[in-house]
Amino acid sequence: MLSKAICDYRKVSDLELDEACRVERESHERIWQEQHRTPLASHRLSRILSELEVVLPDAATTQLVTSMEEIILEQPPLLVDGAREVLVSLSGGYRLGVISDVGFSPGRVLKQLLADHGLIHLFDSLVFSDEAGVAKPHVEVFERTARSLSAEPQTIVHIGDLERTDIVGAKKAGYRAIRFTGVTAMNEDETTIADFVTDDLTEVPRLVECLD
Repeated sequence: MLSKAICDYRKVSDLELDEACRVERESHERIWQEQHRTPLASHRLSRILSELEVVLPDAATTQLVTSMEEIILEQPPLLVDGAREVLVSLSGGYRLGVISDVGFSPGRVLKQLLADHGLIHLFDSLVFSDEAGVAKPHVEVFERTARSLSAEPQTIVHIGDLERTDIVGAKKAGYRAIRFTGVTAMNEDETTIADFVTDDLTEVPRLVECLD
């Protein structure tokens, strides 16, 4: 998609494109880690085009940004085993929220993804980094969620897979935390400050009850 759109205006080799994307990814990672924000797809595309010294017409740029944002809807990720059942179970006794750092797809697209999976109605709060202006572990996204849920931080349990963003951020905000390792495994020498660790999502309701 990206290669074809760019090559309509200037011939770019696969090697050049791969290098430009690598530079952009590293830039994105630095901003995410050091500034705790996630640049918009339009900004990320601009960085790639700058590396390639390519200038696209405004209409072509807008169309390409939209395609990059929405491609996840064409190839949606599969739900983790047990995710639907766990969410339905938890929604029966708790208010649920999402705190998500976005990639190319912004909050509006991820909300559509949740709707397509038939899950969006289960959530009382949806906080995405592009809409909040900051990303995990910034305390603001956790405080915003607490306000949305009308809950005190110490009564909230955050379930996440990344120590630096999910677990550290939740703990700094006064939440309890469960680290889910079923998708992103812990390194052999890694430690965690989470209250519980599990690689089985179906264990989450029981662990939440233990923290309740």
